[in-house]
Amino acid sequence: NFGPNQYPEKLIPVLILKALNNKPLPLYGDGRQARDWLYAEDNCAAIDLIWQKGKVGETYNVGSGNEKQNIEVARFILKVLGKPEQLISFVKDRPAHDRRYSLNSDKLKKLGWKEKNKFEDALRKTIKWYKENPG
Repeated sequence: NFGPNQYPEKLIPVLILKALNNKPLPLYGDGRQARDWLYAEDNCAAIDLIWQKGKVGETYNVGSGNEKQNIEVARFILKVLGKPEQLISFVKDRPAHDRRYSLNSDKLKKLGWKEKNKFEDALRKTIKWYKENPG
């Protein structure tokens, strides 16, 4: 999940805030860890739909299919902000760091859920929010 007002220790806020301040963007290892990114509003809409139409006792994964590597996310943020890719800094990876997080959301989609916010547009909105809310 990502979006405006996210706690600043998470990857996307870290990258945005570092880039805004022309500081190195730390990426673990080679930056190729993959995550299935979902805009927070879409996550909330999925939970609401599950509440309304889901089957009691059933498990529903909420994922977007927007699998991106951390380095792709960093490069996109830098591009939107007009900052150089040289700000990317590779740091020692954490022991046993997961290489990929991904979900199968087929059951959720059968309920009629579809994300409304495309990854790039949602990330642009998130970047804009952090620019306008530096505190």
